[in-house]
Formats: sequence, C-alpha cells, structure tokens
Amino acid sequence: MKTLLYTTLSLLFFCSIQALALEVRASLPYPADDPFYSPPDGWKDKPLGTILRKRKVEINSFFGLNLQEAWQLLYRTSYVTKDQPTTSVTTIMVPYNAKRNRLLVSGEFEDANGPQCAPSYTYRAGVQSDPSATVNMAATIPYLKEGYIVTVPDKESRKGAFASGHVEGHQTLDATRATLAFDHLNLTKDIRIAGQGYSGGAIQTGWAASLKPTYAPELPFVGWYAGGPPTNLTSLILSINKGIFSAFLLGGVAGLSDTYPEMNDYIEEVATQEMKDALDYIRTHCLVDDLLKYPFQDIFDYKWTTKGPHVLDDPRIQKVLADLTMGVKEEQTPDAPVLIVSGKVDEISPNESAEKTARSWCNYGGSVEFVDYDTDLSAHFITQVTATTRAFKWVRDRLEGKPLPKRCIFTKSYDVILDVEELGDQYVDILKMIDGFAGDKIGPGDKILISKLKKGQQRDHKRRYYKAL
Repeated sequence: MKTLLYTTLSLLFFCSIQALALEVRASLPYPADDPFYSPPDGWKDKPLGTILRKRKVEINSFFGLNLQEAWQLLYRTSYVTKDQPTTSVTTIMVPYNAKRNRLLVSGEFEDANGPQCAPSYTYRAGVQSDPSATVNMAATIPYLKEGYIVTVPDKESRKGAFASGHVEGHQTLDATRATLAFDHLNLTKDIRIAGQGYSGGAIQTGWAASLKPTYAPELPFVGWYAGGPPTNLTSLILSINKGIFSAFLLGGVAGLSDTYPEMNDYIEEVATQEMKDALDYIRTHCLVDDLLKYPFQDIFDYKWTTKGPHVLDDPRIQKVLADLTMGVKEEQTPDAPVLIVSGKVDEISPNESAEKTARSWCNYGGSVEFVDYDTDLSAHFITQVTATTRAFKWVRDRLEGKPLPKRCIFTKSYDVILDVEELGDQYVDILKMIDGFAGDKIGPGDKILISKLKKGQQRDHKRRYYKAL
C-alpha cells in the first residue's frame, strides 16, 4: 500500500507541474516543421558525430536558468547498427566561468515518443510543452553550478525510439563526439567526460556506457551514473503491467517497432485495432498525456493483441528483448566506472535486475558501485530524490580524477526514511534549491549547493557496506 501511495504521489507530482505551467510555451515550430532538423544533402556520407548544423538558442525554464549561452547541434549518428544512418540534435548549456576540461552528458527520462518531447524542443519551449522536462532540467543544475558544460542529446533520434537502448546509446555517444568537435566551446584536449541519467535516462546512459568500448572507444569518459535503471525490459514489462505507469509499455512497443523491422512485422501481425490506435496516440504525445490516458492497462489482454498472454513468446520479440538486456554480453561491459542506485521496492525498474547487471559487469572486469536502498519506502521516484546528492558527488569525484576505493563496491543504504509529509518536503526542498538559483548567474560558487552537500555528508553514517569485491 505504501509503495502504491508513493507511486500515485509521483504521478500527481508530474501532473501538478503541468497545472503550474507558469512558463507560456514559446512560439516554436515542432521539430517536423523546423528546417534546423533537416540535414543538408550528403549527410549520410559524413562520419559519425559530424556537426551538420549549429545554432544559438535560449533555454526557457520556469525557474530562470541564467546561463552564459546555449547551443544546439544537428549531428550525424546511427540507429541500431552503424549502417542505419540518421541524425539527431544535442542541446549544450554553458555556465558562467565554465570549466573547459570537463563535460557532463545528461540523460533524460523523456519516456515518450512524440518528437516534441525531445529536450531540443522542450528546453526551448518551456515546461508546458512537457512537464517532465522541468525535472530533467533540474537534475543538471548542480553540475552547471559546479562549472561543468552540459550536453543533452535527443536520445530517441527521428523515430521516437523510446526504450530502444542501442539507438539511445548511439545518439548519446555521437552527441558527445559532436560536442567535442564544436570549436566554439574551446574544450581542452585533456577533457574528462561523465554521463548521468535516472530511470529512462539510465536506459540512455547504461547503454551508452555499454556500447562505448566498441562504438566510440576514443571518447574519454571517466564515469557513468545510472539511477533506477531498467536493465532488463522483460522484467520491466512484468513490473509495470497493470499499474499506473503501464503507458510506458505502449511507448516501448512503439519505440522498438519503429527501430527493429522484425519487431514491427510481429506487431503488425498481432496488433488489434485498439493497439494500433493507441500506438498512433503514443507516437504523437508526451509522458504526462500518455500516463493519464493509459494507466492500469494489461498488455497481456486480448484487447491489445491476438496473442493475449502469449504475446512475448514469439522468437522475434524474444531476440529483441534479449539484445536489450544490459550485462549479458562481455564485450558490452563499460570501460569506465558506473554508479548504479536502485530502490528495493522500485515499482518501475526491478531492483533484482539492476543488481544482476551490476554483478555481471563486475564479473566481466568492469568497475561498478551498486547502492541498494533497502527500505520498504524506496520507491522509484523517492529513490531518485534521495540519491541526487550522492550521485552528484560521485560523478564530480570521477570528473575530478578521484578513483573508486575498490573496483566493485556493493552498498546498502537505509537513507530512504520518508513518510508522505517528508516526500513533500523533499520535493519542496529541491524546488527551493532551484528557486535559489533563479536570477543568479549559473556557475561555480553557490552556497545552496554547498549546504545540500553538507546535508548529504551528514547522512553518510547511515550507510552500511555489506560486500566489496
């Protein structure tokens, strides 16, 4: 019951942001109508990560980010394999007094398929375009205040490839290549790069970390944060089916169908008209609209497919799901340290799957720190809030060259001691922190961030290490 309550409150939180949309949507054309998104002739012959277009932009947030500047780059990338060319856009935010030898690649829990849900649009259009953009943008503030340049890729590319991990990983790595190649930033040759993402953003960072050794081995990544990661899509399906977040299942069907031809063939064979209508809706809407329209759906019901409870049994879908399970293939082991945090009662991304991936990467020779929030209150979004300070400090340590004390560390935390009031206070506290940034130049030297870090340090004594490898 407690987990359901906190899950419901999480959904209400996103809806309340939509209701409080103080920032009026700017008069921006949708990506399909914006010529910036259309690549010039000959783009398919360009190397991965090539910049095809660039433009200076304004970031439109309801808490008023006062950045030094922001840019967008259209770049060459690929879908599931390198021989499937496409393009995407990354949004670059530059704080005042930026450190030119550090770069943070930020993963978004866009978790929707509409082209207007991508950060290249929502960061310019404002919160009313997609309320989740506000939470995603807030996650970048500590890094901007530290002086890190932040690049935010459109991870789903032109097909709205939600949950298609290889696509998300490729968009992310090629966005990093493009950002490094953008001479205007004056990035140094000794630059250190880290990635961070939670929930759907951890699909992005988890797969970018996994594919980087073979797809982009030259990139100098020093660490990755993957919070609440959906590392196994099969267990994810079983976890959210019939629940508040069941719309994500339809988003995943759309994203995988649009990037895997064999998956598309299968869905075309078995989908009912109700499924086809739902996919049409999902492909043109964003997270909150999807969640409000399709809660508590049973993907194994015959109303969706002619296969009913056996819809996952087909070899074609089994192969796609197997290919999108993190930690299975040794060659997909990250070559930089990874921090994974997971709540014991995570109602979206199963805790057991996240730990299995962490142990697999460790066994394959990777460097992993896994933090298990082991309380009956550690639901998905509560863990996101609770882990914010820990994740920031961990990523900052990697960017500043501090090594992990051991190659693999498995940690339990009992730091998620929240009731309903405390959940509200946690969100209010974060909003106060954001409010403290409003009107100030974003860059190093913020007292509120220092205060938050001190609070995080005071909580460290509540942790208990139960195994280090």
